[in-house]
Amino acid sequence: MKKILGILCFVFYFVLTRLVRVLLVLFDKKGPLDVAFISNFRDEEDVRRFGFWNAEDLPDVLPWIRYVWQGKYKTQLFMIGSLTEGITGDRATAESLNSAIKQFEEAVKIAVEKGARVILLAASTKRFPMEKLKEKYPNVIFTIGDNFTGLLLEEGIEKVFERTGINLKKSRVLVIAPYGFLGNIALNYLLSLGVEVVGLGNIKRRDLFQKKYGIKLHTSFKDVGTVDLVVACNSATSSQLIAKRVELLRIYGKKLVVVDPCEPSCMPQNLFKDSEDKVLRFDACNGYSPKLACPLEPITPWLLRLLKGNIWGCCAEALIISANAELGKKDWLKVNKENMEILRKFLGNGLGQFSLPPLCCFNKAVKDFTLFETE
Repeated sequence: MKKILGILCFVFYFVLTRLVRVLLVLFDKKGPLDVAFISNFRDEEDVRRFGFWNAEDLPDVLPWIRYVWQGKYKTQLFMIGSLTEGITGDRATAESLNSAIKQFEEAVKIAVEKGARVILLAASTKRFPMEKLKEKYPNVIFTIGDNFTGLLLEEGIEKVFERTGINLKKSRVLVIAPYGFLGNIALNYLLSLGVEVVGLGNIKRRDLFQKKYGIKLHTSFKDVGTVDLVVACNSATSSQLIAKRVELLRIYGKKLVVVDPCEPSCMPQNLFKDSEDKVLRFDACNGYSPKLACPLEPITPWLLRLLKGNIWGCCAEALIISANAELGKKDWLKVNKENMEILRKFLGNGLGQFSLPPLCCFNKAVKDFTLFETE
């Protein structure tokens, strides 16, 4: 009986996701866009949630959900037919990367034809070469969205410290991949707080990193030692927080705090379940606005693994840029302190702003912030 129920649930889920996709395509409003979010599929879970059997069935470009912010700024999510693994993952090849770039270029063409004047490079598309596209579309603003995402990450880390009661001056924090866009933001923010920071990452970056920051960049979890908190800025297999690595990192008798800004997650749900009683994990880098709306709520945000009113920080940045003409003069493909400070005034609960949502773990509110294990 359980097996039959499981099969029926799977069939219902697949029919629902496929129906949502068909409805969104059939009833896609033909009005002009202000912004386009262009993303790859993060993982196989995304593939299923968009109503496809497997990655081989994906179209090159899928124009999907539309959002409206503040009742007037219109955007649409475009999915290219590639997964993270084929772009920046362990199984990426020159062929899979080139295919993804061509899909992205086609998505940009479709979006611009629909009127989009701000294009977001979301998920693993952030490092795609942009010279040709910037030349082809000189009136279009391209952004990777990580300046505002970085602000949300800083706010999220601060809130986690506050709610868990971790002592800033006595804590030891691991940043995984501290040389990437978000990893570097997390590193500099933690250093500014006076926290003891240690890094983990690629051996090729070790000497340069240690020379620049005077901080050890370990290449193995075994060498890191115990820490109070992890900011996990890489989701490659070699960086994922499997149960064995959690045990290496956590202080005996104490839960390991994990801030996970990765898409896909550094600690996905299956790995979290393996260490659920040893870890306090927090989603990071989502922004919230009560003025953000989309069709078929709450189903569509749920399919994206988001809550109603929530959107990824990079998407929030693209909407903010679209709504403020003076921001179009900056280069938003660069992530730096200057750009972050320009966007800081858009972080909050007021009109035209996005705020940090409540602390969640896989979109469920975290209510117990106890660090020490109980018998």
